[in-house]
Amino acid sequence: MPTPDAPIRRQFRRICGFVAIALAAWAAPAAAQEPASITGRVIGPEGEGVAGAAIEATPESGAVRRTTSGDDGAFRIDGLRPGRWTLRASRVGFGDVRQAVSLGAGARHTVQLRLGERPYVLEGVEVVSPRGTQRERVRFETEAGITTRVITGNEIKMLPGLGEADVLRAVEVLPGVVSTSDFSSAFNVRGGSSDQNLILLDGFTIFNPFHLGGLFSVFNSDVIARAELLSGGFGAQYGGRVSSVLTVETEPGDGPLAVETGVSVVSSRVAVHSSLPKRVARSLGGENASWFLSARRSYVDALLRPITDFPYHLTDLQAGATVETGGGGRVQLTGYFGEDVLDLSDFDPPGEEEDASSVLRVTWNWGNDVAGVRWTQPVGSRWVAETRLGFSRYAELLRFPDFADARFGSSVQETALRSDLTGQISPGLTVQAGGELNRMRYENRAEAGGTVFAQGGRAGLFGAAYGQARWQPSPAWIVEPGLRLDFGRSNAGACSSGPPADLFPDDPEDMVIRPNRSCVIPSPRLAVKRFLGAGRSAALKVAAGRYVQFLHSLRDEQLPLSNDTWVLADANVPPVVSDQVQLGLEKFWGEQWYASVEGYYRNYGGVTDFNPADDPNNPGDDLLLGDGNSYGLDLLVRRSTGRLTGWTTVSLLKASRTFPDPAANGIEGVPQTVTFAPIFDRRVDVDVVMQYELPGGMDAGLRWNYGSGTPFTRPVAQVLSFETDIAEGGYRFPHPRAGDDEEDPNYYVVLADRNRERYPAYHRLDVTVRRPYTRRWGTFTLYLQVLNAYNKRNVLFYFYNYDNSPPTRSGISMFPILPSIGVEASF
Repeated sequence: MPTPDAPIRRQFRRICGFVAIALAAWAAPAAAQEPASITGRVIGPEGEGVAGAAIEATPESGAVRRTTSGDDGAFRIDGLRPGRWTLRASRVGFGDVRQAVSLGAGARHTVQLRLGERPYVLEGVEVVSPRGTQRERVRFETEAGITTRVITGNEIKMLPGLGEADVLRAVEVLPGVVSTSDFSSAFNVRGGSSDQNLILLDGFTIFNPFHLGGLFSVFNSDVIARAELLSGGFGAQYGGRVSSVLTVETEPGDGPLAVETGVSVVSSRVAVHSSLPKRVARSLGGENASWFLSARRSYVDALLRPITDFPYHLTDLQAGATVETGGGGRVQLTGYFGEDVLDLSDFDPPGEEEDASSVLRVTWNWGNDVAGVRWTQPVGSRWVAETRLGFSRYAELLRFPDFADARFGSSVQETALRSDLTGQISPGLTVQAGGELNRMRYENRAEAGGTVFAQGGRAGLFGAAYGQARWQPSPAWIVEPGLRLDFGRSNAGACSSGPPADLFPDDPEDMVIRPNRSCVIPSPRLAVKRFLGAGRSAALKVAAGRYVQFLHSLRDEQLPLSNDTWVLADANVPPVVSDQVQLGLEKFWGEQWYASVEGYYRNYGGVTDFNPADDPNNPGDDLLLGDGNSYGLDLLVRRSTGRLTGWTTVSLLKASRTFPDPAANGIEGVPQTVTFAPIFDRRVDVDVVMQYELPGGMDAGLRWNYGSGTPFTRPVAQVLSFETDIAEGGYRFPHPRAGDDEEDPNYYVVLADRNRERYPAYHRLDVTVRRPYTRRWGTFTLYLQVLNAYNKRNVLFYFYNYDNSPPTRSGISMFPILPSIGVEASF
């Protein structure tokens, strides 16, 4: 018999059932609609990441989702509902690409979108958006404080070089960059010495990127995609040098088999590149793969061999390969070998036999070796990891065949491991963290006749860990805080982390650099950018940071041709520590015009100079410790599109260095330090660069440079040395004694204050004209270059002759007018 409340329980069960069915019906589609995401990378026709590309994800029905690719081409779209989506990527100067994607519930899909180039034809004029301008615009829109200047491979070829295009000569036209001699392609950035520039080939260090003591660079222009100079304000991910970072990037080389070759007055060269077959790429674990090989050699010695032995030649060999792995990853291999050979071992000048036997015969070899692998791989849906492992070495050896035991050598090498991880935490917050570990070693040696005159060698372990964030709280602001910890230790003990308490002491023994126990140096960085106006086409930026360098070059920058001699920071040699601040204003006018003005201040602690009063028995006083500073203003105006393109730069600089003066030590009333302007203290530097499309398919390039005079030390007198008169006491003028050979007395030159005088102002006009010819088999290009077109005899240095009455001065000039021709061909 049913109880009285049975109908109530049945009613309750029906209600619960209806609720359960309703909940199930609601939960089932909710589970089925768990959002998906798409992670990918936009690449160009040559496999390079395309920054600033617009990506649209369009569903079969509903709203379109949009985003923009980052600096390496990576992008991510979250919160997509399951179903079929169409992805579209586009960028000015490229053709669009579309790809259909089917997403399941909660799917994490990875894609790679490859763009093709697409020129725009307007009223018979073909305009292709320049890649370098794009990279600078993307950095302007996405980074706060960094100062970036990009020169593309085509722009490098249009800038006159020494016989052929030269990337380091091209860098000289950028704001804040100074070159002190026509004979050297070494450069100085914002008051720093040339060894304070970090030069990278595809991310790996090149210690001495010069041929013939600096006359031209080791880079083959046929395989260069672009050169990017970071002249200030770079974040915590950059370290190792305190002045600038120059990254030279090679072309990936994909596409059909192609050959590029060229002959100039300097050398002949060839570059071969192509994609690998799909089956080969798959056997390497990738989806696509490409490779390139480049070789260059000077040929004057080969041409003159039937007539005479020319003692010099250079060789470059560079190779690379890129494998695109699954999931948007990429593995890049880089290799370089270069050598200069100056061989005077068989040099036999014309003349009498005794004249030939008096010739000092030498052999001199120097060069670089670089090998590295770089792996970039998305990790999950929000992170991208990059790992680099590389080896770099520079060595030189000078020998004398007639003196087998005489040799002078120098070498430096680095084995480096670096790993970086970048992730987008939210639309307004990106973080980056990483670290690097470098094992470096140097060795310098000079010996002859069984005697070692100079010997030094150290090995050291140096590294860093860093964290960097990019926070954009609103469209108008970008804030980039960062912290880097640099550390190092050599087998000579912990390196000094700063100057002694008394930088310029009275006691000469206190001039020796004293080590600290700790060698961990924190390097904070901060940059802030404020966009101005509704179109985000103008911005005000400020950046400040500390930079550390554990490697020094003892190269004398006042010599027109010289190689680096490297030493590591250790217990006797401090690292260079530089605190820097800069303030800038930038403005774009569409895609055509850009202007920027930037002021900066830098100080340098731990710079070194040779100690003329060093004690041979004390290895700790070979160098003097000093400091310095520089400040200036850089102005740039550039036109990027149209038949006439180019830029104008005006750079103002004042730099100084201060060192103890050992010659004044202990003399009362005499300053114990000397402050002077370094050789690269060029107060005003102006560059005008123009490239113009001439009728008939010709292209013309022009570079005019003006620079105020650089400093030098002037001799003011020549004095006769005295000798001690032992018999009579006192001093007397030297005179030959009976039986002695007649010899001139010894004279000494009296110098004025160091670098107090200035050479005359420098100016020079360089012109190049190129004419391509297209045939069915390919294209060949003839070019003409004229350096110093109006033959300005710029002074390299002065000779003073005080034997004349009155004394005379004569100058040695740099390059006279120097025309050259060449040909390039591609198949």
